Amino acid sequence: MIQFENGKYFSYDMVGEFHSLGEWIHPKRSIKSFEVILALEGTVYISEENQEYALQKNQLLVLEPFKEHYGYKTVSEPTAFYWFHFFTNLEIPLKSYSGTDIYEIKQLLKKLLHISNTPTYSPSAADSAGYLIFEELNRLYSKGNASNQALAVQITEYIRNNIKSNIRVSDIAEHFGYNSDYIGKYFRENCGIRLKYYLAAQKLMLAKDLLLSTNMSVKQISKELGYSEENLFIKFFTYHEKISPSAFKAKYCNTHINNK
Repeated sequence: MIQFENGKYFSYDMVGEFHSLGEWIHPKRSIKSFEVILALEGTVYISEENQEYALQKNQLLVLEPFKEHYGYKTVSEPTAFYWFHFFTNLEIPLKSYSGTDIYEIKQLLKKLLHISNTPTYSPSAADSAGYLIFEELNRLYSKGNASNQALAVQITEYIRNNIKSNIRVSDIAEHFGYNSDYIGKYFRENCGIRLKYYLAAQKLMLAKDLLLSTNMSVKQISKELGYSEENLFIKFFTYHEKISPSAFKAKYCNTHINNK
């Protein structure tokens, strides 16, 4: 077992390489450990808690402890996969992976198989090799997440460039070719904040800057931010800041400007 700070741990359990003989279906079971399945040949039809997966070659799935899993379709063609059981209370980085960057984890599973079947290795060697596989899952997640983040960066850049146009979530969705529900959910999952709240925060930040650093009137600022009527801007600002734009500007009027 590998022990970390705060009571976290990782422990290898067992590993194997399965090859079917004739017709085969994955047996029904519920186990205490996590299990990584990496398809090598054919299609692995497996269900976990009624969620069905069909793993093709080089696709990966992580099954969770105490959740019943079972095959939902009998196969007759040759089917093969690596399986790896482990125990941990670390956060599992991903549930499945179907990208192309799978070769490193395949090599690590092969190495773990070798270690587990070589008596001269100590038990800690299997823990270490197994943990490398877990870290590779983290890397695959980070890589996929970075790809997902690319759109989030484009969205924030679009907002920055168009914030003075009084854009709405629907405008952003239309620009990127998605519906409003999808773009909102995507942004919240990748940035940790609802898109409409982010929009409001960026608009307020610009409004405050204009109020405090320029001599523009509230009417001029409302026009600068794309509002058709001054009252709409005042209502927006007061709702979020609990103070009117004029009162906000007056609140910070005592400043000192030096020219020497």
